Amino acid sequence: MYLKKSVLFITSFMASIVAFVSYASPLKDDEAVIFFPSSATQSADGSWSAPIHHWVFEKEEGSIGRKITQKVLSEVLESLGVTEKQAESDVTQQRLMWFLVDNQRRKLINISVNGKQKKLNVSQANGHAHSNIKLSGLTKLGSWVSYKAIDPFKRTFSGDIQLIPNTGLSVISDIDDTIKISNVLDKKELIKNTFVNPYLVTNGFPEYYKELQESGAFFHYVSASPWQLYPTLKPFMDENYPKGTISLRNFRVKDSSLLKFLEPSTEYKINTITSIINRYPKHQFILIGDSGEHDPEIYAKIYSKFSSNIQSIQIRKVEGSDLTKERFATTFKQVPVKAWKLVSNPSENVK
Repeated sequence: MYLKKSVLFITSFMASIVAFVSYASPLKDDEAVIFFPSSATQSADGSWSAPIHHWVFEKEEGSIGRKITQKVLSEVLESLGVTEKQAESDVTQQRLMWFLVDNQRRKLINISVNGKQKKLNVSQANGHAHSNIKLSGLTKLGSWVSYKAIDPFKRTFSGDIQLIPNTGLSVISDIDDTIKISNVLDKKELIKNTFVNPYLVTNGFPEYYKELQESGAFFHYVSASPWQLYPTLKPFMDENYPKGTISLRNFRVKDSSLLKFLEPSTEYKINTITSIINRYPKHQFILIGDSGEHDPEIYAKIYSKFSSNIQSIQIRKVEGSDLTKERFATTFKQVPVKAWKLVSNPSENVK
């Protein structure tokens, strides 16, 4: 009898776990989703494999707890040299808001793409989900294919996938201090440029990237900044740079200090860039970064793995960084001299 009861208990317990794990719910009217731009790869039969990355969240802008947390974060900024007036500005509060949303787990999203419905994987604890879908009947190489969430409340949540051919030229670009002024080496200035100041382009880079785009290049932006900056970073990117995929770093305020995302993440960038090159093994790549932290060292390691794929390494000179001959002689010891260069204003170098 005891054994029978134990078996029944274990069976019931396991059934409860399965029910919990398999449970997923659709979007509610106070929840939203952001789709991040991605790129597809083409198979031998002409079909496309397309990764989809989305984030499900609830803003709860008016809650008391949210206001208290936002006040705490504002005080953290003030302790790093941001004035009270700056911390309370609309720009700062808007950028902070994305760190304070409630991430929604186990949310089920269906999308409509190319006239068909696709079911995506449910969101995880951080609200993010990664899926891979198959597309067919698409032949315009290099074009962007739009899709949208099937929302019961008739709202529009849309995303884009670029159909990148198996051969071609791709640019893998850093963001902070490469195409956007951040002053990463000065943490107080970095805080201000991240949360307070208007985003500013680096001299010559919008023009240079446009020339690369006109020559047929595809773009992948890789940064160690957190995904929470994407909603305010996107308009800046759309206005100044060619559209491309964007890869940022996972970060949750509840898991760590607000300032932890300021720490460099060499392993993250190496893994992300490696993944991109592995997806397009017949592409030639231009790696563009800056001298502020570890981009030269990261790109040198990438070159050691994919020397036949790397057409060029270009490093933007950052004032106050280590620009000594010794650094680059050591870093690029295994990289041919003609395969890397330091630049100040790249548009001047291509005219």
